Amino acid sequence: MPISTTTLLWIAVIVLAAAVLYLVWRQRLRVHSPTSSQAAPGPTGSITAETARSVPPRSGVAPPPALAGSLHEAAGSDDHLTKPHPPRRSGVPPPPAAAAGPGGTQETIVPHEASVPRLPRSNATTNQEADMPPKRTSAPPPAIAGGTAKAATSSMPSADHSTSRSHTPGETQPRRPTVTRGLNPLLNATSWGYQLQNLNLKRAAESPFDVLVVDYARDGSDKTALKPKDIERIRQKPNGGSRLILAYLSVGEAESYRYYWDATWTLNKPAWLLSENPEWRENYSVCFWDPGWQRLMCGSPTAYLDKILAAGFDGVYLDKCDVFEDLERRDRKAAKTRPDIEGDMVAFISQLSRYAKSKAPGFLMVMQNTENLLEHEGVMAAIDGVAKEELLFGLSGPERKNSKSEVQEARSALDSAKSAGKAVLVVEYLDTPAKIAEAADYMQTAGYVLYIAPKDRELDRLNFDVFEA
Repeated sequence: MPISTTTLLWIAVIVLAAAVLYLVWRQRLRVHSPTSSQAAPGPTGSITAETARSVPPRSGVAPPPALAGSLHEAAGSDDHLTKPHPPRRSGVPPPPAAAAGPGGTQETIVPHEASVPRLPRSNATTNQEADMPPKRTSAPPPAIAGGTAKAATSSMPSADHSTSRSHTPGETQPRRPTVTRGLNPLLNATSWGYQLQNLNLKRAAESPFDVLVVDYARDGSDKTALKPKDIERIRQKPNGGSRLILAYLSVGEAESYRYYWDATWTLNKPAWLLSENPEWRENYSVCFWDPGWQRLMCGSPTAYLDKILAAGFDGVYLDKCDVFEDLERRDRKAAKTRPDIEGDMVAFISQLSRYAKSKAPGFLMVMQNTENLLEHEGVMAAIDGVAKEELLFGLSGPERKNSKSEVQEARSALDSAKSAGKAVLVVEYLDTPAKIAEAADYMQTAGYVLYIAPKDRELDRLNFDVFEA
């Protein structure tokens, strides 16, 4: 007897239902299996939830050569601070660096591999067991060296920081001498020092300088930032007086070793991040007029300038204010979008100064190089001092004398700043005694404050024995 269509349909429905019930039964067995609650060991190289928590937040970005290797974490001592970022330098060709894309393009930044050898330990750090980070093979920014030993005994009044600031819980706010409003305490300085790497708190405190320029953090991160107690320690001079402590701040380049650097930028650059500086690796030009970059610089507790203010520094030492000139050479597409790119920098410096001084009246602003900006009233009103690298020597090579026209052009701008009541700081990179003596005589006549840095431009030690012979 033939099977009807209706019967076949019912048979199919019954078979399908049985299959569904079987699958449900198997799934319930898996759920209630005694081994299901224990995660099986992952394959080699996998990241478990536990190991994922231990991965550093910047694992996607290779550190700059100066930071490769272990940080110097000496047990029981914070005197020797680890060699930090390599603030930019323009005089000495660096190792080859991968070229970044043109301005505005969303290209991948290729991080550099740190392959330079480790530094030998100096006598000052033989008690430290951690490895030193490797020495950079390219030169840092020119700036360092000291005033005369005779002048070093003076005591500097600090800027007036009457505005309260936030501090790390448990920290006491640094004690600061005050000055009369309207006076520029930098004008009392007869010596200054500049160190951006390997800062040793003990040696810095023993130095005779009236002004010290140092970095905000030992390696650019919040974890190694100088604390108020550190700044207070190096503020006190051996003779019982006090000195001014300024923090280095690059306003024209993003530095990949800074706390604000985002690892995702290696794959997807923000619109304001431009090409890498071919003369200083891991430093990238920026569209400094862009609100995104300016928010990183000031305006919130996590902004760079705000962190410097909260730490208790007396002022900032602004670098790369000349980035607009770099953009006109290397990132023309970005530069052409600005009708007055030099005016944009004038406005930015003025903005930073107004903001800082509103938070801490008497906070000091020193601009490094870029003397042509001194022609602008806005810049002259915003700053308290100007620093000049290689006024007499070094523009055409280490210790080589600059031409008379180069010296005179810079002198004209520096003298205008001096006449306007601004302090003028000069750094020369010299080892030759005769040239050191020539520079000292020249600066004394000009009324500039000189710092003689070692010719190697490493900025990794304070050179305050140079005039004591």
